[in-house]
Amino acid sequence: METLQIILLAIIQGITEFLPISSQSHLIVMSNMMGMPDRGLGFDIALHSGSLFAILTYYRKEVCQILSVSGEGKNYIRLIIIGSIPLPIVALGFMDFVSMYMRSINSIALMTILFAIVLYIADARQRSEFNNFKTMSMYAIIIIGVMQALAIIPGVSRSGIVITTALFFKFSRDDSIKIAFLLSIPALIMATVYQSAKLYQLGDTNLLNEHLLGVSFSFIASYLTIHFFISSISKITFTPYIIYRILLGLVLLSI
Repeated sequence: METLQIILLAIIQGITEFLPISSQSHLIVMSNMMGMPDRGLGFDIALHSGSLFAILTYYRKEVCQILSVSGEGKNYIRLIIIGSIPLPIVALGFMDFVSMYMRSINSIALMTILFAIVLYIADARQRSEFNNFKTMSMYAIIIIGVMQALAIIPGVSRSGIVITTALFFKFSRDDSIKIAFLLSIPALIMATVYQSAKLYQLGDTNLLNEHLLGVSFSFIASYLTIHFFISSISKITFTPYIIYRILLGLVLLSI
């Protein structure tokens, strides 16, 4: 893969990983548009490590609370541990099926539109009061974790489905985003470990250099995107992302 292509895909990964618009679908579609062979889940996952470093850096205060097991950190730990259990189970059981049958443009388009509608319904609900991390029930955590596992399907969006589910459980937009971002830490760690094992098996230094370049640009794009998303959501809501998803899905169906 050419250097420019690697950088472009890394930037796309960084921008789309934390927005509710599906990073997998954008990487697959962009690869097809640029005439590049689909790098598969392996290259997608490698770029996730850049996003992981970005989220750990941005949420360093919360990470310190988690590591010190103090105050709000206990609530974060409960969410992260229990909410992350379903993802690897579902991924191990269905990843091959998804890889073979659900990475087509039409499939991505349909998932993109469907979950845009679901996000709209969740965000449009009227709430007189909100839940918070202290009042988060075990049931809510388990359901959020199960729904996060749907993110192995391109077009769903891991952050998007977690945010949507949290909104249904009456969390504010800000807390819904925080839940999605905190759950992204173990999800991205698992993805990075998986990719590292693959790289070790291949023993290909050229492939390693290719990934390191992608990680660097993915980190920069991810960090800037996280900052913009969090600082702007109270002003613009999720509507622009919902509209974008629907338009993207329609364009993909017309190809």
